[in-house]
Amino acid sequence: MQQSLPGQPEPLPEAREVVAGIWKITLPIPFPLQTVNMYALVGNHGWTLVDTGMGMPEARTALTAALQKAGLSIDTLDTIVLSHHHPDHVGLSGELQEQSGASVYMHPIDEASIQVIWAGTMPQKFGRVSRFLLQHGLPPSELWFTQVDPEAMRDIIRVPPHDAITLVEDDQYIDLAGERYRVIWTPGHSDGHICLFRERDGVFLAADHVLPRITPNIGLYSQYDRTNPLGDYLDSLRKVSPLPASIVLPGHGEPFTDVATRVEEIIEHHQQREMQILTLLDKQPQHAYQLAEQLFGHRLKNNEARRMAVAETLSHLEYLRYGGQVEQHKTTEGLILYSVA
Repeated sequence: MQQSLPGQPEPLPEAREVVAGIWKITLPIPFPLQTVNMYALVGNHGWTLVDTGMGMPEARTALTAALQKAGLSIDTLDTIVLSHHHPDHVGLSGELQEQSGASVYMHPIDEASIQVIWAGTMPQKFGRVSRFLLQHGLPPSELWFTQVDPEAMRDIIRVPPHDAITLVEDDQYIDLAGERYRVIWTPGHSDGHICLFRERDGVFLAADHVLPRITPNIGLYSQYDRTNPLGDYLDSLRKVSPLPASIVLPGHGEPFTDVATRVEEIIEHHQQREMQILTLLDKQPQHAYQLAEQLFGHRLKNNEARRMAVAETLSHLEYLRYGGQVEQHKTTEGLILYSVA
């Protein structure tokens, strides 16, 4: 459940040069945020694409127009970097890699996720998530992907095979379009999320780690994930806060400059949410879905929103539990309740 500031519309699909040799390409997506940013890093011989959007018809049209405007062609695409496994960031990666023969970089945790989720085992993966959230009070629900024809789904989301991907680790340097970037592993929004930092001039490609006007969804979706995603996320925010960033290029919204101030605002938002949860638990022990309904209320318009809200509430509850502030109890029906420690 991304928190957004009122009165600021999402940017429309577009392509524009935001730093010399770096194009921001904004494509439509079928989610509440409406658009996602990809970045084309242009060198003298070939170019790199950071993240790849999704393959709906309107996104394909926007991408074709964007590449034309930037004077780029898929033939000269030599590298793709995938910041994390979410569909709006990896959807066209398989197709673009196939067409161009580009090498693909990704963190091993999220590379394993794309192979599990998008390479044919998605129903099992989401079934596991549903069972996990069921014990935290979320009613059984239909998922968006079950309503999409598998063939059409293949056009929208297709990822490269495992052997086409080069795995990258925290603090590794990679050459992209003739420039040197440092990989920064920032678990939180996803377990294997990475950012890129160009030390030469402070260009910081932040993907969904630090966004300008919303807080990224930090959720716990399964017992197989890292156990304390909010703890991870807050640590990852503090890790990037001191970077001498001249410009932050986010996965959603517009580029901005002051990373440290934005980090402080996001940390403060999460502290306020923790206080809200503790206040609600003061009344009585509750499960994550009961709390999510009180925290997000009118915003829980569909199954997807409810699922994200429960996962996000759960990440706060587990963070508080690791900090010794709340406890977990199982009811005779198998529901998991939280109470103030």
